[in-house]
Amino acid sequence: MDKSLNCLNKIIPNEIQVLNRRYEVLKAIESSQPIGRRQLATTLNNTEKIIRNEVEFLKELDYIQVSTSGMTITEEGKNILAEVEMVIRNLRGLYSLEDIIKKILKCDKVVIVSGDIAHNISVRENIGKAAAKVLLNKIGNNSIIAVAGGSTVYHVVHSIKTNKKYPEVLVLPARGSLRNNVEYQANSLTAKLATKLEANYELLNIPDNLSRKSLESVRKEPDIQKTINKILKSNIILCGIGNANEMVVRRNLADTVIEFLNRKEAVAEALGYYLNKDGEIVYTSRSIGIKLEQMTKTAYPIAVAAGKSKAQAIIAFSKFINNGCFIMDEGAAKEIINLTDNNNLVL
Repeated sequence: MDKSLNCLNKIIPNEIQVLNRRYEVLKAIESSQPIGRRQLATTLNNTEKIIRNEVEFLKELDYIQVSTSGMTITEEGKNILAEVEMVIRNLRGLYSLEDIIKKILKCDKVVIVSGDIAHNISVRENIGKAAAKVLLNKIGNNSIIAVAGGSTVYHVVHSIKTNKKYPEVLVLPARGSLRNNVEYQANSLTAKLATKLEANYELLNIPDNLSRKSLESVRKEPDIQKTINKILKSNIILCGIGNANEMVVRRNLADTVIEFLNRKEAVAEALGYYLNKDGEIVYTSRSIGIKLEQMTKTAYPIAVAAGKSKAQAIIAFSKFINNGCFIMDEGAAKEIINLTDNNNLVL
């Protein structure tokens, strides 16, 4: 199959390019519907003229509907999208790429979503959908799920769709934090996921910028301690992986901390832990919640990340995900290969 598709790619490259473009248009409409043509062009980093032509073609085939509120995908469109997706994954070599990345990261499972977030911002939503499937497949009747905050994790929770009820499942925030962007907070995502699963949940209303003394005092509160003990028993952990340089800015860390992290050559951040390129912890934020050792001992971690800039962070974090799953886009996956090739690592 791979050889046949590779042959087609060589003999009719223009047609394959059109196939890729129409697939991305359909996928973006499905992810963001209803969506206007201008927004779709921005999402796909393409011109309105090209998008207009593709939209007219897809509309004539009854794959999409166009109304004043925007474009939506039809049932016929969903069916053709599902069929084309397998062809696209083969054309782009994603199955082979997943095997290579799995060997590099030495983890249980890798899922690579087609596209690069640098060129198509709807890729984050597709990562969310892929991760949602992995999460639903891992949930058991008595699972305890720890959920971290962040925009990519938000898309995972947003993508959860199930008719099954989980009355024995407990959903918890992976760590305590109170930030300005409420919808991306771990507590908000915990409540939203539990509602979708019809599961139980508890919250952890603890800012992650308290002094160490205050944090220790809060930790001893009976209700807080009960929740912490449950978090430490989590058997599924859903989290995002951040680029350390980007996260220090987003978290508005003190200059002294930023200088320290630069000296320690931190490249990754997850769950409040900062790691260097060798996966060594160089700094820990003052927060309460999941311990990294849980990743390798008692839990099944599901880590999501998008973009070339996250590649080094994913590699650094991989030592904690050997029994878990990474979900990423092509941009991150291909950069991981570039970085490991440059370091003469054997695939």
